[in-house]
Amino acid sequence: MNKIKVIAVTTLSALVLAGCSGTPEQVEQAPVQALYQQAQEYLQNENYREAIRYLEATDSRFPYGEYAQQADLNLIYAYYRNEDYVNTLSTADRYLQKYPQGPYLDYVLYLAGLTNMALGDNLFQDFFGVDRASRETKPREDAYHNFETLARYFPNSEYTKDAVQRMQYIRESLAKHQYEIAEFYQKRNAYVAVVNRIQDNLLRLYPETSYAYKALPLLQQAYAELHLDKQADEIGKVLANSKEKTFPALVKPESAPDVKPPLK
Repeated sequence: MNKIKVIAVTTLSALVLAGCSGTPEQVEQAPVQALYQQAQEYLQNENYREAIRYLEATDSRFPYGEYAQQADLNLIYAYYRNEDYVNTLSTADRYLQKYPQGPYLDYVLYLAGLTNMALGDNLFQDFFGVDRASRETKPREDAYHNFETLARYFPNSEYTKDAVQRMQYIRESLAKHQYEIAEFYQKRNAYVAVVNRIQDNLLRLYPETSYAYKALPLLQQAYAELHLDKQADEIGKVLANSKEKTFPALVKPESAPDVKPPLK
């Protein structure tokens, strides 16, 4: 499971995990059971901001106590529902390091993937609609790795089916990003760049996507402009043999499923 810790979440070296400052005295001095139970009440009432205060106090004062692991799971969830994505990822990464053989790694990986997808959605709109595309794809790449790790290590998890569907959607959006870069180069007659982008990135990384097929005419034209007639003819044959090829419409998964943390 050590590999999970390496690729599961994302690199947050430039981000600072925010602590809970100025918490009331009763939060600071309450026993762990009282802190945890109060946090649970806030979670049930969907008051995530207050739940975070009590869970942070539980985590900081009793990091290895009876309630520690469940409090960390609840804290990841509360951060996520509160749209505090930096702390969601930081806490998920810390959980994977504290409990590398823990029973809820699949849940943490799934929440990390949802969080990275949400970060990606904050950066650009749905690629099937108005697209402020893909000038930044790192969050979606991280989400893909989260879900891929989940599917690889926990194929029977209750979260895996949805994770695989999200991987398909993310793969298509990332392929579209590569296609648009190739199209950008093609409009500027930068044919070597077109070939490199399609061959080395789009076809190599996302070969089974609709945009890999859509890019073939660009690749054929680029080869022809570079007087690489043999390669252009080969792409032409592929296109001729693929006229009837269709791709299923991908529906964007629900953006924010309410996945409550598992209980011990």
